Amino acid sequence: MVYKGMFWFVVRNEWRLLLADRTLWLVSALFLCLIGYGLYNGIVQVSVKDHAVADIFKEQEKKQQDLMDQHRRIMSGAEIPDPFANPVDPASMGGAFGARHAVMPSKPLSPLALGQSDLFPSYFRVTYHSKVHFIHNNDIENPWHLLSGHFDLAFVIIYLFPLLIFALSYNLLAAEREQGTLRMLLSQPLTLPVLVLGKVSVRALALLGFAVLAPVSVLLALDAGSLLGGGVSSLLLWAAMVVAYGLFWFSLAVAVNTLGRSSSANAMILISSWVVLVLIVPVVLNLLITLASPVPSRTELATQTRVITIDGLNRYANLLSADYRYTGKPELLLPKNGRIDVPERRRAHYLIQKDVDDDIQGILDEFDVQIARQQELVGRYGMLSPAIVAYEGMTALSGTGPRRYAHFMDQVDGFHRKWKEFFVPRILDGIAITEADFERMPSFSWTEEDANAVRAQALAGLLQITLPLLLLLGIGAWRLRRYPRI
Repeated sequence: MVYKGMFWFVVRNEWRLLLADRTLWLVSALFLCLIGYGLYNGIVQVSVKDHAVADIFKEQEKKQQDLMDQHRRIMSGAEIPDPFANPVDPASMGGAFGARHAVMPSKPLSPLALGQSDLFPSYFRVTYHSKVHFIHNNDIENPWHLLSGHFDLAFVIIYLFPLLIFALSYNLLAAEREQGTLRMLLSQPLTLPVLVLGKVSVRALALLGFAVLAPVSVLLALDAGSLLGGGVSSLLLWAAMVVAYGLFWFSLAVAVNTLGRSSSANAMILISSWVVLVLIVPVVLNLLITLASPVPSRTELATQTRVITIDGLNRYANLLSADYRYTGKPELLLPKNGRIDVPERRRAHYLIQKDVDDDIQGILDEFDVQIARQQELVGRYGMLSPAIVAYEGMTALSGTGPRRYAHFMDQVDGFHRKWKEFFVPRILDGIAITEADFERMPSFSWTEEDANAVRAQALAGLLQITLPLLLLLGIGAWRLRRYPRI
């Protein structure tokens, strides 16, 4: 009971001292501003993307209705078909003229961490063309992409939160010792561990409270239905991840304070630790993983695609030059007995795309294998840096991590195959598109990744942060017994 009473005595007095010193006010105000700005950016970016997706679906629905109306006019003889935009022609409908979109929707927690959405698109316009033209048309190594990342809450938590913790905790014991008040405090029925615990508790309660409650309150105010409907477990895990990450840095601050150094020395050690764990280790680990599991050259992919395309242009030159006969005889584009004369240029274009898909599939498979291998290595060795672990966990829970994006790409690949399976036989056999075919055409249907796998990844991350946290606490407790009182 004595220890419990002294703990609350330390908490009350430390709270008053921090308020009187205005340090807590300044740090808290700065932290809230950073949280607000990061949340604002996240909400804006996700909102822009959601509105873009909504516009895509609206435009796609309107386009399909327009195509059906045009199909009826052509079949009734009220309109002459265009050789390059004919809804009766399977080559037109399977290409850009009748393309449909594959979309990865955002999750309720997406505003908290933009993650991979800074680099990769969340929707594709799928056609029978080679998938390299719409899936792999972005270069993730482009410096413009890397420099255009957004300031989000995950950045605040991962990079700036530890610095604010240090601002309040670098002199937990050094200040008392330097001011000569430590001996006076310990002359009371107060132990050094209780004193440190009380001091840390005040700071942790303030900063962790802001880090967790502010984002949760904003998300609940914006969309409580979606969040409570299916995102409660993810939200709780996200909060636990933030708390564990914050406690890691508090425990590091405690361990450094127990070394008995001056306040300035403590600050230097903590900043150096932050540089190593948050900046240096992730960069070095990324370089080592890239060396251990290099992906194929994107230049080679682009070059091979161009070579195959040029070869196809030469191989199908006769077909490519035969389209102009339809200009003077548009009636040749009308179906007869369910059959249609597919323009040779369209047929040649499909054959070129098929050659590209067949020849580069090996490179694309190697890309997927190596990227999956890299992600496996990050999961295995990421615990060397709590920043890596926390960021991977936050993006996984927010639905913006690499695993969900890979899940989306698998679904896009499956949809691409279904699209080709529907249109290719019609293109090769000259089978006209009927009005009933508009309902039969494949449509992309998003399937969410396994929620249990996401939770398992987050829980594994929590464990990877908690273990070094407990180790630092153990070191701090051991060092406190040897801490000099004067």
